[in-house]
Amino acid sequence: MRTALVRRSVLTASAVSLALLGTACGADKADTKADAKPSASAPAPSPTPEVKALGAAELEKLTLADGDVPKTVIAKAGADDVAKSSEVTTDKEQCRPLAEAGGLAPVGKAVTTTERLGTGEPTDKANPMSITLTSVQLASYDGKGAEEALASLKAAGQACTAGFVTTTKGEKTTIKAIAPVSVSAGDDAAGWAVTAEDDGDALHSQMVAVRKGNNLFVIHTFSVTGKPAMPQAFIDAQIKKLG
Repeated sequence: MRTALVRRSVLTASAVSLALLGTACGADKADTKADAKPSASAPAPSPTPEVKALGAAELEKLTLADGDVPKTVIAKAGADDVAKSSEVTTDKEQCRPLAEAGGLAPVGKAVTTTERLGTGEPTDKANPMSITLTSVQLASYDGKGAEEALASLKAAGQACTAGFVTTTKGEKTTIKAIAPVSVSAGDDAAGWAVTAEDDGDALHSQMVAVRKGNNLFVIHTFSVTGKPAMPQAFIDAQIKKLG
């Protein structure tokens, strides 16, 4: 997640947190069953070359909305938060897929995408900044495009453990380290713990990429006050909407 997006989110976090405190009671009833766990007995299906990406209207219906994740306000990402692939550069080309995912730019040959931002409820009511901020991009692909995009992210995760420098829409971000984390969801998945540098301070986040058929979603979450946990509630909610 770009540091400019982080700062914009933090500036509005107090107001959002107060709103969450008044609406959180109903959100606790959301279904977060382990829909994200793939079947151990059946191989993950592989899209055929003929399968077509979902249209924009169809994808919107499958995109996370406010109320889908407990104790979290979800809103559509703004134009300043979303990037085109042409607006992303990196000093290590093999790291480009991760740079694109972190910049909310399409990974690979995505045909349609949607982007959402989620702000969680404070874990410490005395500290309105004790929140998690999360971005979610859902993308649909023709043929095996989702498989190829996830494969490129996995390869980048292996090649870029020592970090890289990326610039998105003119904003420079230094990634200090990438470490794999275990994820089991959808038809295939991968995850990484990301350490970035922001004005000399370490900024920790978790990035998860999950494929379901010919669709791929990337979730990127961080805690303002520490290291974030696996965004399991987001994973479960998005898998449930994809069916």
